[in-house]
Amino acid sequence: MNFTSPRIIFFVVFGFYLALQVDLFRRVRSTIHACVRDARRARYYSAVALVFFISMFAPLVLIVFFWPHQPYVWPIRLAPILFAVWAFGSTGAALVLLAWQWINLLFARLPGQGKVLNLGRREFLKAGAGAVAAVPFILSGYGALVGRRSFEVEHFEVPLHGLSGALAGLTIVQLTDIHVGPFMPPEELAAYVEAINRLKPDFIALTGDFIASRPTEVDPCTRELAALKARYGVYACLGNHDAYAGVEDELTRRCEEYGIRMLRNDAVSHRIGNTELNILGIDDLRWGAPDFPKALAAAAKEPGEARLLLSHRPEIFPEAAANGVELTLSGHYHGGQVKFGPEAANLSIARLMTPYAEGMFRLPRRQSGVQDKKDSTLFVGRGIGITGLPIRINCPPQIAHLTLKKV
Repeated sequence: MNFTSPRIIFFVVFGFYLALQVDLFRRVRSTIHACVRDARRARYYSAVALVFFISMFAPLVLIVFFWPHQPYVWPIRLAPILFAVWAFGSTGAALVLLAWQWINLLFARLPGQGKVLNLGRREFLKAGAGAVAAVPFILSGYGALVGRRSFEVEHFEVPLHGLSGALAGLTIVQLTDIHVGPFMPPEELAAYVEAINRLKPDFIALTGDFIASRPTEVDPCTRELAALKARYGVYACLGNHDAYAGVEDELTRRCEEYGIRMLRNDAVSHRIGNTELNILGIDDLRWGAPDFPKALAAAAKEPGEARLLLSHRPEIFPEAAANGVELTLSGHYHGGQVKFGPEAANLSIARLMTPYAEGMFRLPRRQSGVQDKKDSTLFVGRGIGITGLPIRINCPPQIAHLTLKKV
């Protein structure tokens, strides 16, 4: 299974960001020299601006090389937030100014436009472009301070073909990408747990990335999750951050102690009324040790009417559909964290990495190579935590409340 390399994505995005920073600094320097008549003072202010631009890379260096190993004191937590606000805001401002420059050049090349676009109108449009360039800083500040904490409980109906009356109406709450750490303290996770318990679900599915980066995050995470309550139980699978930190076994042990069943290439069967539901779980597709055939074999020992697969990454979906799995729950991509519009299908960086960034997807279901004219469904949650830039815009944290519906 092929995945886009995170390193490639990082260097492409960083290269684009660096180019925009250079362009923005040149604009700032030009403005200084245009407004300050004293050449010496202009050079001094330009040097101060250069130092400022360079210093804005310091939080990035801290995040990459030191942040995972430092205590979560307030300066360590503040640095990524400042970088997020500056990085997103300055990138947006640079793009607005570039767009203004191209529009200005286009008008200048049109016949007669140089005379029509008089000085007053030009200055008005220039001031308007400057005002628009400030908007990304406002958005980034909101996304870092408010957007990443303002979660939503969203309700979805999941239509499944031929569902019996015993399973129709069954409710599943999915919580994914928790990332307990500097930007998801235990007390914040406790609020999510309370919100989930108020829904009184039949099942709770936790689809990986419990922690941000450190083994010390396992205990506060599992202690809060221990308060989760569901009629038929709480089930989980592991994510890539759990593998990065080397805490797969520790997380499994602690979850089991608190009554959360961690499914590591395994399956269980639940008797519900006069039928059964199989719940399968696999390890992370890239950094874990996934064994989907083993999970399928475990489910086949007590075959149920429907099968629910927990997989941190959604790329298992085509294989799950090919093996007749009715419903797959995944996360991993956080919906992109920043989206250009509120709908699941809107553009985000996650769309550059996967066709399954967020929302509900369907594929024809096949078993033993024979298509059975029924669909397999995938639901990808936005998650509640953050990674990379601690910011969410048009992509709020999500508790997904799913209700199975007979078709």
